[in-house]
Amino acid sequence: MFKIVDEEDSRSWLSKQDRQTRVWFVARMALRSFPAAIGEGPFNQRDVLRLLHHLLIATVGSVDLQAAKKSAKLAFGAVGYKGSAQQIHNDQLVLGPRFPHEGEVLYGDQQPPKGSLRTESGQNVIGNAITWTVEIGELKRHVDFGGGYWELAWLVGADRASKLATADITSPSEWLPLWGSEGHPSSIVEDYSNLEEFFASDPSVWGFWSRWFWAIHDGKPLPWDLSRLIALALSDQDWRSGAEHVAQEIKRVEALFSVRQSLSDLANDRAAAIAENRHGIGGNNPPLEFELPAAVQRSHTIIWAAVDEIAQQAEAEVPDKSLVLAALEKLDAALGSCIVWAGQKADIAVDTTIKWGIPAAGGYFVLNPSKFQALIEAVKNWIAILP
Repeated sequence: MFKIVDEEDSRSWLSKQDRQTRVWFVARMALRSFPAAIGEGPFNQRDVLRLLHHLLIATVGSVDLQAAKKSAKLAFGAVGYKGSAQQIHNDQLVLGPRFPHEGEVLYGDQQPPKGSLRTESGQNVIGNAITWTVEIGELKRHVDFGGGYWELAWLVGADRASKLATADITSPSEWLPLWGSEGHPSSIVEDYSNLEEFFASDPSVWGFWSRWFWAIHDGKPLPWDLSRLIALALSDQDWRSGAEHVAQEIKRVEALFSVRQSLSDLANDRAAAIAENRHGIGGNNPPLEFELPAAVQRSHTIIWAAVDEIAQQAEAEVPDKSLVLAALEKLDAALGSCIVWAGQKADIAVDTTIKWGIPAAGGYFVLNPSKFQALIEAVKNWIAILP
């Protein structure tokens, strides 16, 4: 098994990988360096938003390079790190006797102090992550740059960096917990305390970013379709308008995403029910056949027509709020009527027919009202933020 023990090994492995795998590798390294990159309070909100924006694009690039390239990427200009990793290294060597003499390797357990160089080291790898992702600057840096390994070794020590990088390359493109089963090292506890303080400073502004970061941190990323949608939906002007504005726009995107997810669930189940077109458990005929009452059939027609209208508006460039509201009211009322009718059926034979005989004939709403109710709640949240 190939093992990464220094930056040269990192470059060697990366040189043999496709671009998307390289982006994935450096994105993970950048996320590990992020707590150090934000520095200490008082925090620069604009700067932290820039870093989060670039991390979002880099992580999206790990699963969809085209979406990453189309996303807003230059809202803040170039990342303001002081220089390359090597320059930071050289600066560190001359700061005082507590650091290695020139010519020695700044690995091992020697940690950089809190302060600008530490912050710049973290920002350096995030800057390279966005560069790799959207192909800004010299493409040769894909090979020349070590993918953030040097910065990680500087922050947490060579042994830990080696273990993490080696674990990453044994599961390429997977999003396992960033620090493995051991959790983040003691050398960056203060960085994580600063990060938690920052996220808690204004949950209404940083709430999404906190959920997003900790989900990736723990190896359970938020749905990639959601991250992709945020990266694509927000414009350069949105990002320039500040953290509060971005938080509101993300809230809109999340609401729309929830509606689309509910619609997708219903569409998949609807197609499966029609395809099965069977009666009774295992395809057997139900013990009692009957036709749905005319009122219930009408409600069924109204339900799916309302769902289709909502689906159309969810894909519209500018949704018509009045049409969404009208569809929601129809869906809510028709579903309520069907649930009341189903609740009145006491005969076990009829109940069995409802559960097994109706899905293909149009009674899916009786078997799974919770999915329609989830759509109703999602649409209510969406309507609340539509202009």
